[in-house]
Amino acid sequence: MKKLIILFLIVLLSACHKKTAYQNPYLENVKFSIQINLDLPEYSALKFANNSVLVRNAGIKGVLVFNSGNGFLAYEASDPNHYPSSCSTMQPNQFTCSCSCEDNTYSLYTGQLTKGTGQYSLKPYHIAQNNQTLSISN
Repeated sequence: MKKLIILFLIVLLSACHKKTAYQNPYLENVKFSIQINLDLPEYSALKFANNSVLVRNAGIKGVLVFNSGNGFLAYEASDPNHYPSSCSTMQPNQFTCSCSCEDNTYSLYTGQLTKGTGQYSLKPYHIAQNNQTLSISN
């Protein structure tokens, strides 16, 4: 009976693990923190659901910010399925984004690849809203 309890505890403890960090050999883990004001004209599209913008002054190739209608999401703008290059910055198009290098397209709702090739999803960033200010960080 004692062995059974020990075995049960080992199985239980091994099942509990931390959420693993986003691991991608193509994208380094760049630390940054920015704030964007939704009242500024360059971010006004984010006041409406299903709109996105590219913020160029953060992350590796910039940050894609998306208003899902239920909140805001932020992702690295460099295509996660190849090393950053001159063509790897993805361009937002409402609720998707695309890379011209390999014609990869990703959903800004989920971060998943919807067209093209690769095994990695978009690299998510932490985002928080305080009134009309979005704080984005990694």
